[in-house]
Amino acid sequence: MKLISFVLTFIFVPFVALAEDSRFDNYDAYERFIDDKIMSRDFIPLINNMGGKDEYTPEQMRGVNAQLLNAMPFDFTDTALIKRVDLGNGFSQEMRAYWNKRTSYVYFYAFLHQTEDDLIVLKFNLNTNSEKIFGKF
Repeated sequence: MKLISFVLTFIFVPFVALAEDSRFDNYDAYERFIDDKIMSRDFIPLINNMGGKDEYTPEQMRGVNAQLLNAMPFDFTDTALIKRVDLGNGFSQEMRAYWNKRTSYVYFYAFLHQTEDDLIVLKFNLNTNSEKIFGKF
């Protein structure tokens, strides 16, 4: 278990989104996208569309995807918004949890900015350790 935690420390580093890659028409579109991708463990489009496509080579992305799928071997069946904090001027941060009947959990953090035109994901993080996400608040 310690080996898994050690490996996951390097897998689940925060991703900084590039604004042009992480725009959504509205909050509902953002929520549908992340719920769909995380619940089905479709991590490559999640990372690419949230700004990570410029951060990894295709080979690195396949490696990260394999590690994520290994750490989370089953699709998630449930989700909940655990915490959302309004930071003012359209900025907010939130934590979501995803789980399944096999008691697998993953936690998602996002730093968001709602503009007049769209919702921008400025930063996100995916981790199996809730403390890593709660620590961002």
